[in-house]
Amino acid sequence: MMSIFYEKIVGGSQQESSPKKILCVGLVCLDIVQTCKNFPLEDTDTRCVDYRWQRGGNASNNCTVLSRLGSKCEFFGTLGAEHHLKFLKDDMIKYSIDFCHCPIIEQIGCPISTVILSLQTGSRTILHHNPNLPELTIQDFEKLNLDNYSWIHFEGRNIPRVLGMMQFIENYNKKLKSIKSNNLLAITVSVELEKNNVELLDLLAYADVAFISKDFACSRGYSNMTETIKNIARDVKSGATIICAWGDRGAMARSPDGTIVQSPAFPPTQIVDTLGAGDTFTAAVLHYLNHVKLQHCQFKVNNTDDEKSKTEKANQDNSCSQTSHLSDINYVNDTTINKKITLNRNIESSEYSNTEFIDQTILQAAIAFACRIAGNKIGFKGYDHLQFSPINF
Repeated sequence: MMSIFYEKIVGGSQQESSPKKILCVGLVCLDIVQTCKNFPLEDTDTRCVDYRWQRGGNASNNCTVLSRLGSKCEFFGTLGAEHHLKFLKDDMIKYSIDFCHCPIIEQIGCPISTVILSLQTGSRTILHHNPNLPELTIQDFEKLNLDNYSWIHFEGRNIPRVLGMMQFIENYNKKLKSIKSNNLLAITVSVELEKNNVELLDLLAYADVAFISKDFACSRGYSNMTETIKNIARDVKSGATIICAWGDRGAMARSPDGTIVQSPAFPPTQIVDTLGAGDTFTAAVLHYLNHVKLQHCQFKVNNTDDEKSKTEKANQDNSCSQTSHLSDINYVNDTTINKKITLNRNIESSEYSNTEFIDQTILQAAIAFACRIAGNKIGFKGYDHLQFSPINF
């Protein structure tokens, strides 16, 4: 039997959700996808069975999945002002993805990926070309109104500038905390470490949630999820959540208090299209955790208003104040969370993560949900068949 709370988290309509958005920062490109019965041999002429253009790029794909699942989202990255731009814009409009703040670079093309999908093995081979499209600058990011976002997710790239963006968000969150109001929502920051680049570890000091790919883990010499999370925990800030997906082995995660949770993979009967499976997993986790966060914050606001009303009435009646309802809900405040977390002294940042809404149960449900959504995605071409309805575990 599914709880009413779970139905609100996963199956709620956009009208019921907060107007604040999830911002995904990174790359958008054009994917030219060729589907073949078998991967072609070198220097042969092979006929493909399907061909399509598709908007790609990790952050761009994250937005597609978030929108399909019902989250309000925005893509933020540079766009090349050439003939492919209309296709990319039209496709983002199709999926209700906001891109109004993207800088448009004149006289340069967009990145192109040629993708070969093999029906025999389910593999995807990617040939990528980037015509030196300039990356986002810190000045581009500072033009955003951060009040519009509940969560900001960074694709692991453009490292020096992304570090500056993360620090900008940290300063914004510090100002909110100094105001001490339940009506103000601190931004949760997540980052994806995918490519073989050790410098990506520098981003972990400012991330509340870190997604570690199998490829990145293997490049560091880690052979499984347990080993990966154990080692990455040395580089994250105190109370950060670590999530690692490992293809057909499913996913494992570490909660803010250090508890490890795991989910198996849920493969389809037939693998059709693995392109974007990792991006789908990441976006599904973001969708789930962000909705939990918004529900949690709304509860805190309602509870505070309720307690104020009770206190005023109690003072008027010269009676004792009412007992808080917080003890009836499986939530904890910042003070309680901090007591459970050991300060990570391996990094410079002494800030605690903005993850008081994540506990073992929530994190377990989030990665299981994401494994199911990713499994559903690879059984179909593209993203249009992703499930909207809540999933039983």
